[in-house]
Amino acid sequence: MVSQEIAKRIVAERGYENREAKIGIRDGVDKAIKQYIYSKKELVIDRVVERATVEIVKKGLPKLLARLGEEK
Repeated sequence: MVSQEIAKRIVAERGYENREAKIGIRDGVDKAIKQYIYSKKELVIDRVVERATVEIVKKGLPKLLARLGEEK
């Protein structure tokens, strides 16, 4: 309870401690996000590959068909 009150006061005040606390919170969130992404890396890789494949087909197929049409 005391630590929560101290944390509230540090974040509420406009001083050196406030800036440091915000930087610490931001760094902690960044680390948590990196850990989460790393723990789900196989899923993330699969999604990236799937999306890249779709984009390649969307953009590449019309060009391929146009070139095939030009050769005739």
